Amino acid sequence: MRFYPYDFQYKVKEGKVYVYLYSKDEEGKKICVVQEHPPFFYAAVKGIKAEELAKQLSGLSVEDKQSSQPAKVLRWEEAEKELIGKNEAFWKIYVNYPKAVPLIAKELQERGLVTYEKDILFIHRYLRDIGIVPMTLCEAEGELITSSRFNIKIPVFMAQEIKQVSDKTTNWDILALDIETYAKNKEINPQINPILMIAFYGIKEGKKFKKVLTWKEFKNGVDYLEVVKDEKELLERTKEVIAEFSPDILTGYFSDGFDLPYIKTRAEKLGVRLTLGLDNSELETRNKVSFRDGEAKITGIMHLDVLKFIKNIFWGNLKTDTYTLDAVAGELLGYKKHDVDLNKLAEYWDNGDDELETFVEYNLQDSRLTYQLFVKLMPSIYEFTTLVGLPAYDVIRMRFSRLVESYILRRAMEFNVIAPNKPGGTEMEQRMQESVQGAFVFEPEPGLYQDVVIFDFRSLYPTIITAHNLGPEALQCKCCQGKTNVPGKEEYWFCEKKKFLPGVLEDLIIRRTDLKKEIKNLKGAGKDTKFEEARSYTLKILANSFYGYLGFFGARWYCLECAASTTAYARDYIKKTIAKAEERGFKVIYADTDSCFLLLGDKKLEEALHFMDEVNIKLPGQMELEYEGYFKRGIFVALKGSEKGAKKKYALIDKEGKMKITGFEVVRRNWSSLAKEVQEKVLRLVLEGQEDKVLDYVRKIVKELQAGKVEMKKLVIRTQITRELSQYKSIGPHVLVARRMVERGDVVVPGLVVEYVITKGKGLVRERAKLVEEAKEYDANYYINNQILPAVSSIMAVLGYSEEELASDEKQTGLGSFFG
Repeated sequence: MRFYPYDFQYKVKEGKVYVYLYSKDEEGKKICVVQEHPPFFYAAVKGIKAEELAKQLSGLSVEDKQSSQPAKVLRWEEAEKELIGKNEAFWKIYVNYPKAVPLIAKELQERGLVTYEKDILFIHRYLRDIGIVPMTLCEAEGELITSSRFNIKIPVFMAQEIKQVSDKTTNWDILALDIETYAKNKEINPQINPILMIAFYGIKEGKKFKKVLTWKEFKNGVDYLEVVKDEKELLERTKEVIAEFSPDILTGYFSDGFDLPYIKTRAEKLGVRLTLGLDNSELETRNKVSFRDGEAKITGIMHLDVLKFIKNIFWGNLKTDTYTLDAVAGELLGYKKHDVDLNKLAEYWDNGDDELETFVEYNLQDSRLTYQLFVKLMPSIYEFTTLVGLPAYDVIRMRFSRLVESYILRRAMEFNVIAPNKPGGTEMEQRMQESVQGAFVFEPEPGLYQDVVIFDFRSLYPTIITAHNLGPEALQCKCCQGKTNVPGKEEYWFCEKKKFLPGVLEDLIIRRTDLKKEIKNLKGAGKDTKFEEARSYTLKILANSFYGYLGFFGARWYCLECAASTTAYARDYIKKTIAKAEERGFKVIYADTDSCFLLLGDKKLEEALHFMDEVNIKLPGQMELEYEGYFKRGIFVALKGSEKGAKKKYALIDKEGKMKITGFEVVRRNWSSLAKEVQEKVLRLVLEGQEDKVLDYVRKIVKELQAGKVEMKKLVIRTQITRELSQYKSIGPHVLVARRMVERGDVVVPGLVVEYVITKGKGLVRERAKLVEEAKEYDANYYINNQILPAVSSIMAVLGYSEEELASDEKQTGLGSFFG
């Protein structure tokens, strides 16, 4: 039988461990493939007497306080594995159930053995052991059995053998869900406040499915609204709707932390059993309504929270400075949520107002946007899932370090490599104190420049690691001592023979290089490349995360010497590139880590490209200097309070008028949209050669602020709460506003972005920070002196203006010399 597995669990039945693979068959029908699989771990046996170890293992049993049965050793076998570049002898020790692994391993460690891979999640271990990838085509040999034996709602196939067939996937039935709750003053309290509406949106068999459930009768003109008698029936009906649609994937926006935990809490309150799982299990939630890292799981249905994927993995692709559904949908889809005042929902609900129809439409729109966002992001989710080889449910909830380690663990199976252990407490603390020297920066001189050309080293750190074999297995090998030492780190050298970790990374780089060529060809042929582009992004993210992983204190393959050597080589290469450029008559105005900015001067672009080719001829491995672009004008500003040029803070404009802005407040969150708008306008005027218009423009904005003519929404400041409110020693405006939010019943946790306006009045600035809906009259002087002038002062200083001149009406004669 051929099938596409997507959700996984294990159960211990009749003394055996079974893995349940909830899947779709080739006809699109659900089926559960079940396979027996024994849990195991490894013990190092070098220098250990086999007879004595066998005696210790024979009949070994450890009490399990959380289980009715003790942890036992079933059997063992010899195994030779590679550990940090050396082949060593191990015993592979099988136990009776997954949770017995750490118990038996701990017992053996206390007896003096060193054990390995005892903390790997059993489902992850299983997928790597049998070599299959979630959501792709697999094949099983076995027989259909009675589903009742396993208490499962769908057919069950007992498999003797399972193997991967291809990386082909199938069509997935996706259902998006969104709830609206009763909340006066934004009070989120599932113990008290009921769910008023639940919206669903999906497409199945080519047909749109849309429905909103509520429990209040009111005049409306929508055909997708279903009214039930009370909240309890709403929850019962929700269970039925999900069962009838039978999604493979249930998605939401913050459904891990809000929608599903809220539904679960209300169901428990009202005595409703949400048996949504295909094994008749209930919806599981962890950290109920925590608004942090909660998780919600339904057996046999993939619950994939769009926000969780964006915040953990996809954020680098977004320009928006906030992760609200409205902002993300606006950027990725081009349209937004319906504009309603959600604060009035409770009031309208109490009064039976006909305005409730607008909230029904709002609720459905949220679920529709969530569905469309998920479909947009699905190629990326799929590519990360197939590359890392773990369930999508787990993948979207991982940060980059876990993704890299999971990928390495998967590849380790191919190379017969055993995973090193994670660091313990003391070792972890020691690693946290360690650091490496960073990148080299050639500081810019503040000024305006013309004819700027930028070159970048493509994937600098990953290509350095692979070109110079910077892996823990290769560090200071005896065979290569004295041959090639790391520049600036002469105490380090690495084996010249390719090793495991650099080889795994090099494969990612080569695959992405080949894929970029394929994408170019497909686009040339007018074909869709969304999956290929998602795969390219996935390969890029993983490859670029290897350097950080090597220096991450919690990594299994931690190697600070490798991380330090990577940056040492990077410094060496960028310095050599600068020297080469100057040797060829180019003026270097800025260089940082992997980028080099040259002025053409009286030279032509072709000469700069020839210089790039000269550099590339001598670069090893996959290293390559790439042409990023030509910019007709650029500005570099001074570091605040200094005449030195600021690092990573510049703006350039190309021939088509497109600006490249780095480091300015335009791309930062805690500035008002007016400050960003003014800064961007000033940069554009300067870069387009219209410096004479800048002063009048800035003064015009200052006057509009003083006259109270600026819209309040343009003055909203957004600042993120980064820790528990009780942990703040320095109390800023956002902290005081957050405390007021708590007082009125709002849930405020780390990660929340607080929005406020600085208003007129007496007292400190922080005391005059008000929530947007509370703000009556803004403080013009605050916004002039703390937002507008700071946003443009460094730019204007390059033109010869001071902040005082910007704020005054006096005219300055002449702008002086602009160009460096």
